[in-house]
Amino acid sequence: MKITRIIQILIVSSAMALPGMAQAADSKTSKHTTSSGASAGRSVTQGNTTKHYSSSGASAGKSVTQGNTTKHYDKTGKVTGKSVTQGNTTRTMDASGKTVAKSTTSGNTTTHKDTSGRTIGKTVTK
Repeated sequence: MKITRIIQILIVSSAMALPGMAQAADSKTSKHTTSSGASAGRSVTQGNTTKHYSSSGASAGKSVTQGNTTKHYDKTGKVTGKSVTQGNTTRTMDASGKTVAKSTTSGNTTTHKDTSGRTIGKTVTK
């Protein structure tokens, strides 16, 4: 699985609602972009579950958070990896446990980097 696909599945935040999707009062919608600013999809979080959508609006999986660990699933329900947060830094691992990305949050913006430290995307939460 490509790192950009993992990031597309993992990223959570923003201010645009998906067309036709009713949102509960406690849900948050996030807009995700690549390092070049292109759309990388959207996510809708309600409680500890986040549903992910591709830039075309198709289902891209979900994430479920317990404490500082988030497990990630593809659209068929297969585990694709997990993320562990310590402070403002989150380490993302693939299904085999290999670290594939790190994210750092400052305010309402999260910057996503690959294992070489190159910025591969960002998320803005509103």
